[in-house]
Amino acid sequence: MPREAIASGAECDRLASIAADPDHQSAPVDYNGIDGPKVIDACREAVMQFPDNGRYWVQLGRGYLKIEQGNAMLDAFQKAKSLGYPVAWFALAVVYHTGNGIDEADLSRAEILYKEAYQRGVGYAALGLARLYDEPGSPFFDLEKAGVWQSRFDALNDRLG
Repeated sequence: MPREAIASGAECDRLASIAADPDHQSAPVDYNGIDGPKVIDACREAVMQFPDNGRYWVQLGRGYLKIEQGNAMLDAFQKAKSLGYPVAWFALAVVYHTGNGIDEADLSRAEILYKEAYQRGVGYAALGLARLYDEPGSPFFDLEKAGVWQSRFDALNDRLG
């Protein structure tokens, strides 16, 4: 494996690792800490070298989101999903939940994607569902469901320490 290929993947991880990803390889970077252009450069290189690595595609999508390139972000997240990378379902759920990077939120789609992410082992999806159900005025408002999902997320955090 060429040294630059290894370097681009490590740099992509370092610049855009997502806390929700159970397979993250570097310290997670919160959204405010993302430098969109740097992430895009490093992660584009990484996906060119490793086109079947869903983690790099998700991280590339985070870079596009940061610079408000919604279509490119969706394409990257969808590519990761097509590769079966679990956190892609979570990333898409957040997009549809918040409407960030797209024309309009779609809470029904977000709910389905969060549940699928949770089934695929992405514990942070429980937190997403808790937030989806605890928004007053939302058609999904249900404090009982919010509590169940928050408890699942809290149990995960207790196990991880």
